Amino acid sequence: MRVKFAVLLALAVTSACGSNDPGATQGSLADPSVRAKLRALGLQASSANGVPSPKTMIAVYSPDRQAAEEIISGDIVNDHVPVYVIEATGGPFTDTNASVPPGAAPPQGNALTLTVDAQTYQVTDFGITPNVPDLTQISSDVVNLAQ
Repeated sequence: MRVKFAVLLALAVTSACGSNDPGATQGSLADPSVRAKLRALGLQASSANGVPSPKTMIAVYSPDRQAAEEIISGDIVNDHVPVYVIEATGGPFTDTNASVPPGAAPPQGNALTLTVDAQTYQVTDFGITPNVPDLTQISSDVVNLAQ
């Protein structure tokens, strides 16, 4: 479910954002163009999951994907690339693309998270959870993408 959505979202964003110089923007949430790309990703994912105007949308930078994933979802990944993590609230978000048994409701939650490769802007992970993760555990430098 996560991989399927991530691939579709990555393809859409790649065509929307165009090419970029990864070395120039890596880890730089102060850069307005980086924030704009992350905002576009967050809004696209939020809208695709039933919330076109999220209540909040924030992002942090992590130099290590594995460390970020452990905090967000508890997932263990063998990948230490730099990533951005986007968090949107204001659901319920509904993952209508999820594979569920016949008659089962699709996953829903109050928070949507995206993990984005800091060099390619490809979505590497997607999640909808009932509880809002505390991104300050990843970095105290939290950026408001809603502005």
